[in-house]
Amino acid sequence: MNAIETSVLETTDAPISGIERFAIQPVPDYLKTVRWPDLFLLVSNFLINPSTIVIGGLAVASGLSFWSTVVTSTLGILTAFSAYIIMATVGVDYGITGQVACRMVFGIQGAKWLPSIMRVIASTYWFAVQTIVAASVVVAIRHQLTGGSYSVVWTGIVLASAQVVLALVGYDWLKQLSRYGFPIKIGGIGYMFWLLAHVAEPSYRPSAVLHFQEHTGWHYGLCAVWLNSMVAAWLTMITDAADFCRYTRSRGDMWWGTMLAGLLATAFSVSLGAYAGCASLGRESNPFSLAATIDPHWFTLGLILLVITLDETTINVMNLYTGGLSLTNFIERPGRFWNTLAVGVVSVALSAFPSLLTRLLPFTTFLGNLFAPLAGVLLFHYLFVARMHIDLPALFDPDGIYRYFHGVNVVAIAWCVLGYGFYSVLPTGALPAVLTPVVTGLGYLLSMRLLPHQFRQSLG
Repeated sequence: MNAIETSVLETTDAPISGIERFAIQPVPDYLKTVRWPDLFLLVSNFLINPSTIVIGGLAVASGLSFWSTVVTSTLGILTAFSAYIIMATVGVDYGITGQVACRMVFGIQGAKWLPSIMRVIASTYWFAVQTIVAASVVVAIRHQLTGGSYSVVWTGIVLASAQVVLALVGYDWLKQLSRYGFPIKIGGIGYMFWLLAHVAEPSYRPSAVLHFQEHTGWHYGLCAVWLNSMVAAWLTMITDAADFCRYTRSRGDMWWGTMLAGLLATAFSVSLGAYAGCASLGRESNPFSLAATIDPHWFTLGLILLVITLDETTINVMNLYTGGLSLTNFIERPGRFWNTLAVGVVSVALSAFPSLLTRLLPFTTFLGNLFAPLAGVLLFHYLFVARMHIDLPALFDPDGIYRYFHGVNVVAIAWCVLGYGFYSVLPTGALPAVLTPVVTGLGYLLSMRLLPHQFRQSLG
């Protein structure tokens, strides 16, 4: 019995009907049937979410114009996705999760302690933030509909608990939720665009919105803040890129589905927030709250409630799915189902603390500090050291070539630490989320090239 077969026996979830059985072991080729339209819907649903929409409004409130907000945010996503699709090829080619792929770089033990733990932390935090944003809107709308007072905390806990159940089912539910939820979300957001554009006040007219702060809204310092923030936020997904693509039929399907979603879904969702910010002259960054104030009738309120619930559910189910896979790489024995449940319980608990929302930008910066150097080491190793080739059985063999030094690639870890320090001292105008992966990756590559062969084999 080889290492992969042993891993399958140990980590495949129990064959409960309708629940995804594959945890971190490779997905067989006959199950790789997902085409680019389904992947486009999956990634688009991830990008069209409450936080991304509100970011558009916050960027305008900080001084950007409509167009500078859309351009900087979309460019930030595309920059992060240019790294994302490289690591997504691992899922397409080998059918493994991103966390397992990290073993080739950081070692079997190193991948468990560094990227897996980092991703679990990121998943639980983003889950809580999305839940708090959605719960706040749901409570406000329920108050307008009924006149009653409701708890943001308990509303969030109810929403979060339902999402845990969906995430436990696995990839097929993600695909179905994306397929049927997407047109409803697009229709609802389109209606909100129409509603805002038809308000009688002059500032709500499309011509006024498109020219709001047009002369001062392209300030480089502000653009750099938001572009860097978007890159940093979405670089946290690089270790999960393979997770969403390991059921994908081909690289072409992955490239088209992912990049089209990155371009179109980001521009669409950020535009709604930016429109609300410009129309309200920078006073309101949340288009859901603004639309509810403008037209407090049951149809509009009900539609907003449906859209915000779908928005938050689709991204949070994905957060839990990737968090569960990351924890499974760290603790293999329980399997994906039970590890996802564990991540879900912690995430639901964090959703009871609305104060987390006030730490959004500092925590995004912190995640950028962590993931930017990791992304650089991961990319440069896969592209230039491994030359996009992975010894699949060795990923599951504790005594194989990815054992390094007691299971840890010391060189890779060292450059992640150095990269963290490098990111911390760079000014925002230098775009640290963009520059750090390049510098860290080059430093790691030079180290691997210049170190003596025997020393390199023992340490990295």
